[in-house]
Amino acid sequence: MKKINYFLAVICLLASASQVSAQLIIRNNGHAEIGVNPNEHDPDTVTVLKIFGNKEGHRAGGRITFGDSTYVRIGELGDTNSNKLSLHGKNGVYFSSELDPNNDMILGYYDKSVSDDFHFNCDVTSTGMFVQSDERFKENIEPVKGILQSLEGLEAVTYNLKNQPIRHQNDSERYGFIAQNVKEIFPELVHTDNSGYMYVDYIGLIPILVQSINELRAELAEVKGEKQETPALTAPVAGQNELEASLSAAKLYQNAPNPWSSETVIRYSLPQNVANATIYVYDMQGLQLKSIPAQGRGESQVTLTARDLKAGMYLYALVADGQLIDSKQMILTK
Repeated sequence: MKKINYFLAVICLLASASQVSAQLIIRNNGHAEIGVNPNEHDPDTVTVLKIFGNKEGHRAGGRITFGDSTYVRIGELGDTNSNKLSLHGKNGVYFSSELDPNNDMILGYYDKSVSDDFHFNCDVTSTGMFVQSDERFKENIEPVKGILQSLEGLEAVTYNLKNQPIRHQNDSERYGFIAQNVKEIFPELVHTDNSGYMYVDYIGLIPILVQSINELRAELAEVKGEKQETPALTAPVAGQNELEASLSAAKLYQNAPNPWSSETVIRYSLPQNVANATIYVYDMQGLQLKSIPAQGRGESQVTLTARDLKAGMYLYALVADGQLIDSKQMILTK
């Protein structure tokens, strides 16, 4: 009881003194103000504690500091009425979910002593992500070439995370790359922090994979052209010209959905006089993984499931009566 009375006495003393110095005011409704309020009749009924800066007008620049003010502080950004929150840690900023006597549960942090990157120790979910990519931000722009062969050295793996301070919502098997392997082939896509741990720029892999698809499609088109230019060793079969003319109307459409995770639909169109047609699925190294008979004629479709396939980028092609109609790429996510 003595401690409570002492505390109330201190509060009353501060309140009475603050009315004179106008530095600390505790109003009858329980609201507390630190600094000079430019509007004594402020109708704000939401704020419990207000901190005013020393700038005239809106009293901008109010801040709370911990220890030396140049090291750690929370307050308004700048010395103008910016209405923007500033979290300032001279050597970094940490976010934690709870305190543990042996280990703080750190969700994310920026620490200059570790690296110049912001680290997250948990999965991040977003409705979208855009990366700075305007041409005006860049210089020394050069097209990427000859990627397809380099990709043969990349090895996709499955793995489980270990020794994580934060329990992830999905602790199941994951798909990805080993940074040491990527560094041997694409060193520009690997970053090493001050402790020697490596990180892969997965977004940077996207243009490389797209370029490899373009190169593979160019090779397929070249092979197709060579087949068309090969002279016939025997006399043409009756009706062959008509069949070739009808195949020119055949079509292969983009799968939907794309990207996909469990199953996707591949639509196609074939003339009625096509005898045999198949949809083939290949990995990015050109290895055939699946063959699906295209039995329908006219506008038809087949369904491809993710069974026996790992997450990644694939090619699929429609072949009718020994001729390549078209090929397209798709992305499987899990």
